[in-house]
Amino acid sequence: MVELLITSRIKQILEMICDASDSITVKKIAKKLGVSTRTILREMPTVEKWLENNDFRLIKKPRIGIKLIATLEDRKRLKRLLDSEWIEKIYTPEERQLLILSELLERKEPTKFFYFSHLLKVSEGTISHDLDKVEDWGNRYKLTLIRKPGLGVYLTGDEEDFRRATINLLYEHFDETQMLHIMKHNLTTQGKAKDSIEINTRNKLMNLIDREIIKVIETIIHKVEGDLEYTLTDSSYAGLIVHIALAIQRIKNNENIKMNEDILSELINSEEYKIAEKIVDQISESIGIEIPNDEIGYITMHLKGSKMRNGANKNDFKDIDEFIIDNFELTRLVNKMIKIAESESGYALQHNENLLVGLVSHLRPTINRLKMNLDIRNPLLSKIKEMYPEIFEISKQSAEVINERFNFSMPEAEIGFIAMHIGAAIEKNMLDQSIANRIYHVIVACTSGIGTSKILAARLKKEFEHLKIVDSVSTLQINELWLEENKIDLVISTVYVEKCIIPWVKVNPLLLKEDVIKIQEALEELAIKSKQTFHHNIELELDLKERACALKEYSEGIFEILDSFFFKDQLEIEHINALIRYASDLVGDELLKADIIEEDLLKREKNGSTVLTGKGIILLHCRTDGVQSLKFGVLRLSQNKPINYLNNGKEEKINTALIMMAPIDKNMRHLEVISEISQNLIEGDNFVDTLVQGTNENIYKEINRILNRFLNSKINERQEDF
Repeated sequence: MVELLITSRIKQILEMICDASDSITVKKIAKKLGVSTRTILREMPTVEKWLENNDFRLIKKPRIGIKLIATLEDRKRLKRLLDSEWIEKIYTPEERQLLILSELLERKEPTKFFYFSHLLKVSEGTISHDLDKVEDWGNRYKLTLIRKPGLGVYLTGDEEDFRRATINLLYEHFDETQMLHIMKHNLTTQGKAKDSIEINTRNKLMNLIDREIIKVIETIIHKVEGDLEYTLTDSSYAGLIVHIALAIQRIKNNENIKMNEDILSELINSEEYKIAEKIVDQISESIGIEIPNDEIGYITMHLKGSKMRNGANKNDFKDIDEFIIDNFELTRLVNKMIKIAESESGYALQHNENLLVGLVSHLRPTINRLKMNLDIRNPLLSKIKEMYPEIFEISKQSAEVINERFNFSMPEAEIGFIAMHIGAAIEKNMLDQSIANRIYHVIVACTSGIGTSKILAARLKKEFEHLKIVDSVSTLQINELWLEENKIDLVISTVYVEKCIIPWVKVNPLLLKEDVIKIQEALEELAIKSKQTFHHNIELELDLKERACALKEYSEGIFEILDSFFFKDQLEIEHINALIRYASDLVGDELLKADIIEEDLLKREKNGSTVLTGKGIILLHCRTDGVQSLKFGVLRLSQNKPINYLNNGKEEKINTALIMMAPIDKNMRHLEVISEISQNLIEGDNFVDTLVQGTNENIYKEINRILNRFLNSKINERQEDF
């Protein structure tokens, strides 16, 4: 007897007939399964055939229903047979379309309708309807679906669009946690199918990248990551590996990508390109495949568009002011964004350094991604729009600052991330500053990186006044020794935490009501176990001597700036290198010192210029062994002879240079003083206008005003410590 392979629906019908103590109608079966009576009637011949093959008898009575003639033992035997029965997969329309799309993205040659019809066990008419949906999806990525009678169906488009479509298809069906799991465990197809019809759609999708090579790439990326100035977020890490794995798969199929020559030549000069070259060299050596320069360019783009793990706040940087100077123009833009958010929300945000640093750190790689037409994904977008509609709209208005500057149209996914930063700052602003005597030390663990951990932390502080959030970390960074040393009571994570030595709670990044209950229960258990043993806030206050020393150092820095101040007007200098040499000779008190200063300034410029866009001001600054104290001055060129300077691909006319220098080993408070001047360039236009148009006396008075206000603020801070 030929074994009859049944579908999951037929199995459900058989189970319902078996469980019915009396007759059951087709209408009742259809209603329970959520299909039409016509569908059930179409399945009945197969149901009857299966029962007949297995020695069961079925009675059908018009207007009464269907009844199984069987004893209790017979019904138990039927159940055992159904439990061991192989089920023929019935695909939903979405699953069929995903499988068709996966095949078309993977295959170079046309595929006949019959192939899909046979594979998916549906008519060619159904396949044609599925292809309409596939065509709509492909159009989103500039891929054209070609249907040729007698030849078959296939996709056409640029290689760049094929790769973009493939990666987006993967991210539509695998979230970040699943991607990371694939990276860590190098998953292979699990389970076994009885025949080729039983295809797991998700495993089929993963065939678009070579899973065998993922482990090789992951090992290489892990080694090379140390060459970066920052650690990649989990999402950037996974995204880079997926991109390289897909690129190798396409190269093997002789599908090479071409990059715009101007963009490639610009990327070649970056530090990320050198790292990308190292990655490619090691991959080529490991798997024996030649990878062209254009591919190196695209890996460079991904590196430049990557984010730092855990985002950033002011405590992450030893010198917050140097961070602001190094991100000069972007800091100005973010300040404008924050002003808009403050005006629209009604909350004081302009002096929130964590918000400023967080947005600058987040937007720096984001702008690179948008410039290079790389996709931005935000799995929390729908939740953000639902739970924070007002903040989302405020963020959209703030984002116009970036749109106008770079001629972008900021995608909603990115606006959602901005909303996370602004929302976290607003919620922190709303917190009650009084903290209960009993506090629990917790860490927030996330994989999404920048915005997610911050908004979760802010939500936690709002809901639980007695929580002290010690740090926000990646799940990959959780360290047992560190947990013990910092007396962490609880880990609050957005993903599953493996082998954690202390209690942990998994929550939604937006902290839903059920998450609050889970945390409350966890804290109650901690209270019982610890028998009310308290941790105390260990922040130490400065004693009188330390306060006095701090004010003395700030004052010393102010004296050095005022004593060294210089102003030169109506200079005729033709190019930026000559301007650097002039400044070096002016500041260096001997030829050797001037040479050292020039070398350090040129090196600093190579890493990225600091130009005040549209104002004609360049900031020439560095730490150098060429000076022994702080140096500050202004050089102004002749009005009709500005220097033409290329800044980020855009020509700027430079007519004013702000010179700022500090010794390599300079006291941090001295650096804080000189950086206060550069921050005033960002915060308002009065100082900028004075530098461009004012006299020597005007500029000196403005510097006095800035430094006087700075010193007063520090005195007030110290008084609060008493």
